[in-house]
Amino acid sequence: MILLLALACTGAPADKDTAAPDTAADTDTDTDTDADTDTDPNVDTAPVDLDGDGYAADVDCNDTNVAVYPGAPELWNERDDDCDGLVDADGAWSGSMQMAASAVYEGRRYDFSLRCPYAGTRTLGQLAFTITCTPDPEDVDAQRLLGETLIVTPKDTDVTGAAWADDVEFTSANGWDSDGEGTITWSSFSDAAVAVQMSGVSLAASGSGDIARE
Repeated sequence: MILLLALACTGAPADKDTAAPDTAADTDTDTDTDADTDTDPNVDTAPVDLDGDGYAADVDCNDTNVAVYPGAPELWNERDDDCDGLVDADGAWSGSMQMAASAVYEGRRYDFSLRCPYAGTRTLGQLAFTITCTPDPEDVDAQRLLGETLIVTPKDTDVTGAAWADDVEFTSANGWDSDGEGTITWSSFSDAAVAVQMSGVSLAASGSGDIARE
C-alpha cells in the first residue's frame, strides 16, 4: 500500500500550454484612396451659348442678350454692350482747355489767357471733373485778381447720353467763388469737347477744349 501511494505522488506532471500569447497588433493601415475619375464621354462639357450670338457664357458678359458680346457696337443705352467693363463713356477722362479771362480793377481792364488741365470721371450716370487754372506766378495782376489757382467744378453731376449741360462753380484760391455754365459733348465714347463760361460785372471767363478717355 505504501508503495502504491509513493508511485501516485511521483507521477508525471500535468501537460500545461506555456506558449506566449499573440500580442502583435494588426498594422495593416492600407486604405483605398483611388478616386473614381471615370467620365461619361457622351456628356458635352463645352461652355454654353444661351443667346446664340456666337459667344459662350465664359466670355459673354450677358449671355441672355443677343446684342451684348465682346466687340459688339457700344450704344448710348447705359449698358456694357461690348463687354469691355465700361458702360457707355464711363471711365477716366483728361485733357485741357484754353481759358480767357478779363477783370476790371479800379477802372482798369486786365486780360489773361490760361491753359487749364481737365481731369474727371464718368461712372454710372454720374460726372465729376476739375478744371484747374494756374496763373503765371510772376504775373502780379493775375495772382491778385484770379488767385494762385482758379478751379471749375460741376454743381450738378447727373449725366445721361452723349451730352451734359449744367451749372458749374468757379472758385479762386483768393477766397471768392462765382457760378457759371458748362457743357460736355461726346463725339464718341472716347472723345468729347468741353466748354465753360462765367459772366460777371468785374470778372468774366470762358474756355473750351478737348478731352479723351484714358
